[in-house]
Amino acid sequence: MKTVLILAFFFCAVVHLFQGVLFPSFTLLAFAPFLAFVSLRSPLKTALWLSLAAGLWVDLFSDDPFALHALNYTLVSAFFYRLRRPFSLEESLSFGLYTSFISATSTLLQLLLLFLFDRRVPISGKWILIDLTAMPAADGIYALLWISGPFYLFQKLRYRWVIYWLKNKKNLSRT
Repeated sequence: MKTVLILAFFFCAVVHLFQGVLFPSFTLLAFAPFLAFVSLRSPLKTALWLSLAAGLWVDLFSDDPFALHALNYTLVSAFFYRLRRPFSLEESLSFGLYTSFISATSTLLQLLLLFLFDRRVPISGKWILIDLTAMPAADGIYALLWISGPFYLFQKLRYRWVIYWLKNKKNLSRT
C-alpha cells in the first residue's frame, strides 16, 4: 500500500511541477486526486498526515503565505474523510466525482483563507464559472486519466500475470 501512495504522490507532483511549463494558462489543483486517493484508501490519521505533506509540497512552490495550502488540504481531507462511504476507488467515475467535490471545496476554502490573510481575490461571474465549475470538472477528468487509469491498467496486468503464472504452474505440475 505504501508503494501505491508514493506513486500517487509522485504522479500528482509531476503534474504540479510541469503544469506551469506545459499549460501556463490552464490551472489544475494538482493534488486533488491525491487527496481523494488518500481519503478513500488510508486511515484518518495517515490521510491527514499525507494531506499535510502534499500541502507543504505545494507551499514550497507557491507565493501564498507558507502553510496555507497545507492547512487547506488537511481541512479538506478531514471533511471529506467522513463523506467517503458512497465513493469508491475501484470505480473510476466515482473517484473522478469525489475528486471534483474535493477540488471545488478546496477552491472555496482557499478563497476564505486568502481573505483571512488580507489577500483579496476578485470574485466575478467568470471566476465562479471557471474556478468553481470548470476547474473541478477538469480535476475529475485529470483524476480519471492520470491516477485511476494507470492503477486500473496495473490491476489488469497483475491479474493477467497471476492467471498466466497459475496456468504455467498447473502445466508444470502435470509433467
